[in-house]
Amino acid sequence: MKTILLNLQILIFLSACAQQNKKAEQNNSKSTNIKLLDSTWTDKVVKSKEEWKKILTPEQYNITREQGTEPAFSSTYNKNHESGIYYCVSCGNPLFNSTNKFESGTGWPSFWKPYSQRSVDVSTDNSMGMQRDEISCKRCNAHIGHVFNDGPLPTGLRYCTDGVALLFKAKGNEPTANLSAYNKATFAAGCFWCEETVFESVKGVAEVISGYAGGTTKNPSYEEVGSGKTGHAETVEIYYDSTKVNYQTLLKVFFASQDPTQVNGQGPDQGTQYRSIVFYRNLYEKQVTENYIHELNKSGKYKKPIATQVIPYEVFWKAEDYHQNYIQHHPTDSYVQNESLPRIKRTQKQFPELFKPEQLLIKSN
Repeated sequence: MKTILLNLQILIFLSACAQQNKKAEQNNSKSTNIKLLDSTWTDKVVKSKEEWKKILTPEQYNITREQGTEPAFSSTYNKNHESGIYYCVSCGNPLFNSTNKFESGTGWPSFWKPYSQRSVDVSTDNSMGMQRDEISCKRCNAHIGHVFNDGPLPTGLRYCTDGVALLFKAKGNEPTANLSAYNKATFAAGCFWCEETVFESVKGVAEVISGYAGGTTKNPSYEEVGSGKTGHAETVEIYYDSTKVNYQTLLKVFFASQDPTQVNGQGPDQGTQYRSIVFYRNLYEKQVTENYIHELNKSGKYKKPIATQVIPYEVFWKAEDYHQNYIQHHPTDSYVQNESLPRIKRTQKQFPELFKPEQLLIKSN
């Protein structure tokens, strides 16, 4: 069974983003009226000190225009686990996606890559008797923080930011009720942390929920499913836009993301709770799945027959909150580093054109 390391090692690097500064308060009224942009902006923002002081709070001005640093653990964004975008508080340029945020233990909001190539610039900072790489907004030159080479894979970078320099906007398709317009597909293929991240990176997929299905126990806990006595398997429920991605494509990704010949397990995870299953909702999904399995068995790609079960969908039980977006929140977890990320990369490498460019963990051509 996979090892869950939910407690990240706390290492406070005071030299990472440290300068004397008044305690920073979270972004407030002056920042709520800025226009939030996408990465297609064309105009740079240049203002005088007096103009910036009129639109920024004293704390925001100190951080973004005077290269100040907020005290560690002072920003509510440090422990923010909501899905959404972090924008520049000065000009509304998108800087970081919540999918690339991780718990660094330093006390500052940390990310392993920017939102896009138009998000931040990197320059040399020789202040405080040391040389560091400063990050600033590419649109308005606001100081955001510093970047270090001690972050998690796949980049190995840690963008250490001041929360005061950021403005967070929650994902627009929350809550779950808004997902009612989407089609659903339900699959099981070993660890649901892996499958959730794989499918959330597929073009046309709006949301993926981790949970349990295939057994008899009502509303089971993770521990109960892990015992192998409930009959349930770790499962993902996928909400997708059928005008952008079809069920056959999802099946293609599903089988590519695993070893479908492995019986009652996936990689190092052993037991019926990790078995491979397609839960079909109608005759069409059943026939398409069985036809695809037949093609795979005939292709000679696998030395053993496909072991994936094809069974009717009955009920899906959502897993505990701490399992949702687990890889996003815990990229340095040893299981994530050694099993999840390599598995995601292997899947994306087979069909890179099917995945959202901003969520590719492999280098695209």
